[in-house]
Amino acid sequence: MVSVPDDSYIDPSAWRVPMDAIGGTLSMNTSKGPRLLYELPCFHGSFYLRPSGVLAGFALQLPLPSCPAWLRDDEAPVLFWESVDLAADGSSNGVDGQARLRLGRQEAFTTVSGLCTEIPVGRSGRSYLKIILETVFSSLLLRWPAEAQKRLRPATLKLFGEIRPARVAPGSVPDQPR
Repeated sequence: MVSVPDDSYIDPSAWRVPMDAIGGTLSMNTSKGPRLLYELPCFHGSFYLRPSGVLAGFALQLPLPSCPAWLRDDEAPVLFWESVDLAADGSSNGVDGQARLRLGRQEAFTTVSGLCTEIPVGRSGRSYLKIILETVFSSLLLRWPAEAQKRLRPATLKLFGEIRPARVAPGSVPDQPR
């Protein structure tokens, strides 16, 4: 588990999530291994850190590359993925717990596993956190993705992101967290 004595993890204005360092994939599990269905270039939301820098949870919104035909007009084509109270999984940087996925009125509960590790940066730079999350869910419960649902296959969602120190010049205001 990441254990950093620096209490700056408490101050959300001290950190930012760079948009060029986030992304994800959605794949369908097949007998020959995973088959990539979509690359997810961005997501929005929050990561929750404990004061020690350990990932405690997240609430993310993933814009979908295409809109499912069954989604109502007043529902956005966005997959909501959230988890709270993640626990250390026994490895030095791993976390796991329960997660909720919601697309329109469809929802699925599943396990989530992840990695949150501190990456050192040279002599003068502050370290940053690298986060990787993964969950496998029933495509039948969410009625999405269609390719996996038609074949009664589970889908795997993987996301990665970074939490970097906000750059602060003397006399300026820190970057706002995203």
